[in-house]
Amino acid sequence: MKQYTRRSALKLLGIGTVTIAGFGLAGCSGSGEGVKNASEPVPASQAFGQAGVWMVYDGDKQIGKDVAIEEVLSFDGNGNVASYQCKSLTFGDLDGLSDDEIIELAKQQDEAAFNAAKQAAIDATDEAIQAWQQCYDTLKAEADAGTYDSIDYYGDYGIENVPEEDRAQVVETYQTTLDNTQDALDAANKGQAFNKAAAYQEPEAKPYTLRLETDGSGNAAANESLVFQLAKFSFYQANINVDENDLTSDRTRFRILVDYGWDNNAEIPDSAFGSTKKSIELCSPTYSTTQTVYGTTFGGYSGLATVVNEGHAGFTWDTPDTEGIEVD
Repeated sequence: MKQYTRRSALKLLGIGTVTIAGFGLAGCSGSGEGVKNASEPVPASQAFGQAGVWMVYDGDKQIGKDVAIEEVLSFDGNGNVASYQCKSLTFGDLDGLSDDEIIELAKQQDEAAFNAAKQAAIDATDEAIQAWQQCYDTLKAEADAGTYDSIDYYGDYGIENVPEEDRAQVVETYQTTLDNTQDALDAANKGQAFNKAAAYQEPEAKPYTLRLETDGSGNAAANESLVFQLAKFSFYQANINVDENDLTSDRTRFRILVDYGWDNNAEIPDSAFGSTKKSIELCSPTYSTTQTVYGTTFGGYSGLATVVNEGHAGFTWDTPDTEGIEVD
């Protein structure tokens, strides 16, 4: 008898919550204006310790009007940061905006990104549900009629083409396929209900950490990173992993389902919202620079920028004796 194999087709795309244990950084005296107007390089602990807004982008690119902003970070000055995902935001869009206006725009972007991810999950799961339902209906009708027309045996279809000694096993596999299809349908329908019920929630500010690595002497900084909780959307998404052209043919459905199988252990997320730990390596102070886009000047570290005044002195690393950061 033909040997059948099973490969997973149902995927659950979700990100669990990760809790970061770190030091909360006390806010520095003064306001964010001190960071924007600095006449000397600003160390990271002071830069992020004051209330302010920073933009995350591709550090391999030079800031420009069309450069995409991946997320916006809002620091509250009390050691916490909220991250907002961006769907279609560029540096050019920020020209002339205040910090409050940038945050408001970031909230709109974050909600738009949520809605896009939600709809993508609904669409993909809907396609899988339709495909499984169509397969189930076809196979169930054949089983009830006793014809088993979708059985693929060495390229021939139907129970009459299977040797007598193999028929019982093939029919048993056929029934298992029906049962598994029903399980997959039940799981996907439950997951789809979760997707449709998910409602947007604004990200909460969470503690961040600055981690400093020292050089060989242990007395000077060799690297520094900003570590925080990156907000992520978590939806249930089901896919049937076959060529959609195969799904149009009733006579190949039994082969498709047996060959590809299902992962019925997939779990429905507890919440559409989770987070994952993200670390941004702050570039060497040598590369700290400013760039003007239209009438707005940005400065910061490679891949991480904030609005500053023209002539800003730039940003630098902390020293190993800086209070409130993790060292080595």
